[in-house]
Amino acid sequence: MRQGFGTLTGTSGPGVSQGEYMPAMHRYLALVAIAAASGLGTPLWAQGIAPCALGGGGSINYGVTTRSNAPFTAVAKTAFEQKLADGNAIHTVTQTRQARDSAGRTMSEMAQGCERGEDGQLHPVLNINVNDPVAKISMSWQRGGMMPKVVHVFHQQAIVRPQMTPEEQATLLQQQKLMQAQQPARNKIHTEQLGSKTISGVTAEGTRTTQTIPAGEEGNDLPLEVVRETWRSKELGLTLMAVNDDPRRGKTTFEYEELNLGEPDPALFAAPADYKVEEIHPNNEVR
Repeated sequence: MRQGFGTLTGTSGPGVSQGEYMPAMHRYLALVAIAAASGLGTPLWAQGIAPCALGGGGSINYGVTTRSNAPFTAVAKTAFEQKLADGNAIHTVTQTRQARDSAGRTMSEMAQGCERGEDGQLHPVLNINVNDPVAKISMSWQRGGMMPKVVHVFHQQAIVRPQMTPEEQATLLQQQKLMQAQQPARNKIHTEQLGSKTISGVTAEGTRTTQTIPAGEEGNDLPLEVVRETWRSKELGLTLMAVNDDPRRGKTTFEYEELNLGEPDPALFAAPADYKVEEIHPNNEVR
């Protein structure tokens, strides 16, 4: 199995912004980043391959939650497609690496943008986040950008939340129902259960939600249907596949590839050896 961090690749049509899928500062920057095939990852730009391209598009990511005794490593792939009225089309594919060990430690790699290096080429900026519930710390650092090589280590402080009494819970539920009743029923939403299917050898339960936007609600001549479909594994606590098909913004498909349920390499949850470590404690003290 390949270890290391994920990759991003993609192409896109010219002159189109998809801010709905990316932060405003990245609207005109179609991300196509990578990292690689073995160890802690050898960036493709180090191999002479240009990993980024300008244009529109974006990605979604369902993240990784802490869970004991459910280890895995996988590539989380997001494909975006939009067909334009003039016959043009936008296509992007984004891939990131995710991992979790039996102790519940998690690692996720997210693309943050592209920067032009000294060689004049665009290179990806990757943000890596590690959560370690055993050591009660979380870490974050960047690869590929011009930022200093620093690992930020956040020491977690235990938060004690008071339990709500049954009376308080009943009051809160009543308030929520009252607020929902006061809101106008603008859009019709229909939810259906799709049963189960196997994805990468794991059983997942499917749900499809169809939201109908009435004619005239957003200047549309005819009703619009937005379809969201998710396939989630109860065993792993992960969304293994999701489709968001919105006629206003295009179609986005999220899915796991190269899913391996073995114990991941411990190096995936460790800070890079050549990075400076900056520890941040609950009182905001930096060490």
